[in-house]
Amino acid sequence: MNRDVASAMISDDCWHTLDNSTTLKRLGSSLQGLTIEEATSRLEHYGRNSLPIKPPPGLGRIFLHQFLSPLIYILIVAGIVSMAVGEWTDAGFIFAVILLNSILGTFQEWKAEHSAAALQKLMKIRCRVRRADEIHEVDAEELVPGDIILLESGDRIPADV
Repeated sequence: MNRDVASAMISDDCWHTLDNSTTLKRLGSSLQGLTIEEATSRLEHYGRNSLPIKPPPGLGRIFLHQFLSPLIYILIVAGIVSMAVGEWTDAGFIFAVILLNSILGTFQEWKAEHSAAALQKLMKIRCRVRRADEIHEVDAEELVPGDIILLESGDRIPADV
């Protein structure tokens, strides 16, 4: 949701101290809720009620990230020292271990990123709102300023209500 636009509509008053009628008036709503048209208009004006989703890092970035460990630095130095003293077998083994560790770490991290993204898609929060004096079930991302949200015991609080 465009926070700058929303803050222009909603001042910095202590909302928890206002009575219902004052709150509804400031939000341009009523006890019957927003009309469907008004909710659609506000959704277009303020945007979806969600945080921006950053794309998962690519394989190259994940692979390079594997080399940002102090232990890897020590192994690289050990490999270079082994090469400097002519221990080519030891140096080859050390660099092979570094490469194998990086490949396995890349695969595990890539798999974890995609699993987390899949879980995020499954965890869509739905909530009940009153719009045009009727109860509708909508995604929390479709909430707009002025929506009357109906909560029951055990419900998750959607977004920044």
